[in-house]
Amino acid sequence: MVKELQKLVHGPSPTMINVLNIVQKVAATDANILITGENGTGKELLATEIHKRSGRAGELLITVDMGSVPDTLFESELFGHVRGAFTDAREDRKGKFELASGGTLFLDEIGNLPLQSQSKLLNALQSRKISRIGSNREIPVDIRLICATNRDLNRMVLEGKFREDLLYRINTIVIEVPPLRDRVDDIPILANHFLKTYCEKYNRSPMRLNTHALEKLSNHTWPGNVRELQHAIEKAVIMSDSAVLLPSDFEFRPAASKSPHHHELTLAEMEAKYILDCLRRNGNNLSITASKLGITRQTLYNKMRRYNI
Repeated sequence: MVKELQKLVHGPSPTMINVLNIVQKVAATDANILITGENGTGKELLATEIHKRSGRAGELLITVDMGSVPDTLFESELFGHVRGAFTDAREDRKGKFELASGGTLFLDEIGNLPLQSQSKLLNALQSRKISRIGSNREIPVDIRLICATNRDLNRMVLEGKFREDLLYRINTIVIEVPPLRDRVDDIPILANHFLKTYCEKYNRSPMRLNTHALEKLSNHTWPGNVRELQHAIEKAVIMSDSAVLLPSDFEFRPAASKSPHHHELTLAEMEAKYILDCLRRNGNNLSITASKLGITRQTLYNKMRRYNI
């Protein structure tokens, strides 16, 4: 397996072995894939690996964060526009479908797509043709579609928030990435892997986790999943003056009380907090912060805008 995928799946849990087996089987096909799982489980990483192992690997993988595309800009972003189509359309512009033609289109956070936009997406997927805004010319597109979500699309269908016909179109193959709390046996292996990685990255002498530190990591619920574990190890490597990491090198927010006087931290708040912490550690440099978080600069910008950072 390639190095990046090993970071995600390295471990003995049967669930992750099953995920890897599915990836190996479907990558070479053109079947539409829906990747589900909580934030931080590595859905985008899996999409990238599927593209790399496909017959389209020599073409582009185009990623669209559907949660950051306003409904008013949906058609322009995905289908493009011609010059003069609207006030700011000063030149012809290809949309993501055209850019991805011949390659793979990855629609992240597909569950955030409004109903009106869902019908437009479905039409493009069914016809395999798009028309730029301001033009009646139909342009054929040849894409392999991968979608990802942390939401329950089946429940959204029952609630009338997601089109059933669109769900059937995108979920030929469903890959469910389990949360880290369901992969407790993987935590020591992942932790040691990240420890080695960050010691090398920051030119630190080899470090190790003592037994009690590993126990603390294994007992944590990891609401931020693998990403949270990765950041915890990175922080410990940077801050520790010892070659042996102790439980005190890892500080976790106590579990929220069920009392109405306490506020339970949501996954979104957790992610916003990590982004803020990483920004501060890197002098508010967006490029460095994005690299440390393992996302693109544009994705970081979108998340900052979403969380009002």
